[in-house]
Amino acid sequence: MTPEGWVVLFAGAAVIGVVTALLVWRRRERTPAATGLAVTMSGVALWSASSALVNSSASVVVHDGYPAVLMAAVGLAVAGTYALARGVVDPSWRPRPRLLGLLAVEPVVMVVLGALPATRDLVLDGHGAGGMGVDHQATLGPAFGVHTLYSYAVIGVSYLRLARRWRTAVGLFRRQLGVLLLSAVVATVGNVITIVQQLDGHGADFTPLFFLVTGLVDCWAVLRLGFLRLVPVAREQVVDTVPDAVLVVDPADVLIDLNPAGRRLVALLRPELDAGDLVGRPLAEIAGDRARAGFARAEELDGHRLAEVDDGVWIDIRDTPVEDSRGRALGRILVVRDVSEQQARQAAVEELNRQLAEQVRVIDRLRAELAEEAVRDPLTGLHNRRHLDQVLAGGLDTAGADHGLAVITLDIDHFKAVNDRFGHAAGDTVLTAVARLLQASVRDGDTAVRLGGEEFLVLLPGADREQAVLRAEEMRRGVAAVVHAFGGERIRVTVSAGVAVRSGAGPTAGTLLEAADRALYVAKATGRDRVVAADDALPGPADAPVPEPAPAV
Repeated sequence: MTPEGWVVLFAGAAVIGVVTALLVWRRRERTPAATGLAVTMSGVALWSASSALVNSSASVVVHDGYPAVLMAAVGLAVAGTYALARGVVDPSWRPRPRLLGLLAVEPVVMVVLGALPATRDLVLDGHGAGGMGVDHQATLGPAFGVHTLYSYAVIGVSYLRLARRWRTAVGLFRRQLGVLLLSAVVATVGNVITIVQQLDGHGADFTPLFFLVTGLVDCWAVLRLGFLRLVPVAREQVVDTVPDAVLVVDPADVLIDLNPAGRRLVALLRPELDAGDLVGRPLAEIAGDRARAGFARAEELDGHRLAEVDDGVWIDIRDTPVEDSRGRALGRILVVRDVSEQQARQAAVEELNRQLAEQVRVIDRLRAELAEEAVRDPLTGLHNRRHLDQVLAGGLDTAGADHGLAVITLDIDHFKAVNDRFGHAAGDTVLTAVARLLQASVRDGDTAVRLGGEEFLVLLPGADREQAVLRAEEMRRGVAAVVHAFGGERIRVTVSAGVAVRSGAGPTAGTLLEAADRALYVAKATGRDRVVAADDALPGPADAPVPEPAPAV
């Protein structure tokens, strides 16, 4: 190949190094591996550019400056390779200032040695003069030998880290590590070949050309393989940083591993134990009685259990058995989460629901009481006219037509005389006594109503005329038998009653009430303290007025 061709190759390697460095630099926020690769490719670009320049120029200044630039480029490549390997193996790794300083010591010393005329030959001799071309004398100095050993040592440690991680990696991460190792081996082999060729004092440094291949492979990895875009996370980082406690036990239930969250859980459950001396101890001894029962039952309940291991301390336990490829038990992985706060919230919600349900029951009871009070007479406790209208509107008017319906209307005789003579309190007492008697005389399905004042009504569904008259007589006699004492006097009161009966499909309940009222008027007009049925009723008051007798007091 002509000298011009070699210069083009070196220049191409420099361009590829710059492009790769820019590509990965954009991803430096995700992982330090991006920064390491960017530094490495920056060194490759500088190395390649300086090789292109020194092989295309006969300038003494260029050739004198080449050793220092070469040492700077190699120093960047070596330090970047170390950072790349550390960042890929452990994505959480970040270089400390002290480490950066140590990595910079050797390159800085070599740059100074290569820049000073007095020490330049210790690094590289033969580039101080010459012409264009790649096959000219270049003697490697003793400092360069020391530098080479140092660089190989750092790079060797880096490759060893990558190789160890590659052995345990799986999937995409394994492919990424494989690409890195392959590209690194190509560049290293090229450098070794170049140095061996230069041992006789002839030849040129073709290492940048091998880095051209490395740059192309790394570019492909970045653009096509998702390298540094899909950053893997080490298992140790996952287990150590998850908030759940992870405990690993062998088939004998002896603890063999746990994460920091597991140590915090044990410290919560058993504060008397030494958190640093847990591995190798039986799980039963570490967990305590209540927690041990929860762990034991978790396996029986499809690997999941919620247990209260202390007062107010709840844990959610998930139990996963671990087996080898032959199905032999290797142990169990217990993932434990402290759900005390969630349980407390759930208990609070359940308590609120219970209180709410109780309040709903109270409200329903109060509503029922209010509804009942709305249809009750406050003085006597009997139903009022509103309730009577609701009963009739609810279907009693027509539903019981085939079974009959009897209505008894009652009115206390000479009630005004009681109020005038003994006062309204005595009148209320009489009303209450009559109401109690009527309430005691009704049966299931009957309805006793205070219509207002001293007038009452009783509905008897299914009763015929004979039964209704008999019931009315019983009520009349019961009222008359009661003796009331007011102001040292003993009196009796009587009631008059009117009865109306519908024995089949006939008049409506409203018509029946009117008939009972007319019968009541007849009873009062013909002497009071009696029962009159509607079919025995005399003509109304407009046709046959009857004078009231004196009150029976």
